[in-house]
Amino acid sequence: MPAVTAPPTPWNKTITGHRRFAMRTTSLDNVKRLKDATGSTVNDIVMAICAGGLREYLLSHDALPDRPLRAMVPVSIRTGDEADPWTNRVSAIVAELPTDCADPVERVARCRKAMQDAKRTHELVPAAELVDLSRYSPPVLSTAAVRLASRLRLADRVSQPFNVVISNVPGPRQPLYFAGSKLCHQFPVSIVTDGQGLNITVVSYLDRLDFGFIADRELVPDVWDLADMHVAEISRLFEATGAQWAQPPQPPSPRRGPVKRAPKPAKPATKKTAKTATKPASTTGRR
Repeated sequence: MPAVTAPPTPWNKTITGHRRFAMRTTSLDNVKRLKDATGSTVNDIVMAICAGGLREYLLSHDALPDRPLRAMVPVSIRTGDEADPWTNRVSAIVAELPTDCADPVERVARCRKAMQDAKRTHELVPAAELVDLSRYSPPVLSTAAVRLASRLRLADRVSQPFNVVISNVPGPRQPLYFAGSKLCHQFPVSIVTDGQGLNITVVSYLDRLDFGFIADRELVPDVWDLADMHVAEISRLFEATGAQWAQPPQPPSPRRGPVKRAPKPAKPATKKTAKTATKPASTTGRR
């Protein structure tokens, strides 16, 4: 049975007001090739990519726990009987993330089993009950509790139920446009909370998977390194499975830093008019 609490990581602490964001993209067809080679699902491959990327990051910081990490994964609980077709009904499951495993292929198998086990447990609770849990906690009390926990920095003192939120959201397969301009990528930007200073969200769009990494700047200052480690994990999976690339791997795009403002143009020199000081006439001796 998985542990009730998650092992500690550098980002499972009280957050600050500063953020870091990184983004990467990969071919959806390549992920499907890995899915077919391992007998898993696209979501299993995404989870395995995250497991491998997080493992490499923690190893580079000498912070890899002996136990596997735990991921909170949002899931849709729509039944299809909703009166409003756009109703958003979301719950979540917690699954083990095999960061303690060095074999990329075995990580995929363990991700598949972990997701199956988590979904099986999740199905034991009726969807209506999952949605209506908010009735047991009035918003005023919930808000007060969150503020108190933040003020006391409880995230630094207690173990977390999970280490990271990983969302995999299916997006449109047809191109989208805004004011006549085609949308090329859809990089998601989620949130972080106390105890959860890292969030990974993946959105499929057209034939791509777009990854968005949002983190607390003080807890994960090198989030671009983490993003690149996820891309490298895809190559490791192809090498380990022997699968053929559907699309040749592309080098990571340049990292995006803060936008540098253009220097202000120098003001044209103006010729100053010399002022001649005139002294008032002396009135000494005048009557």
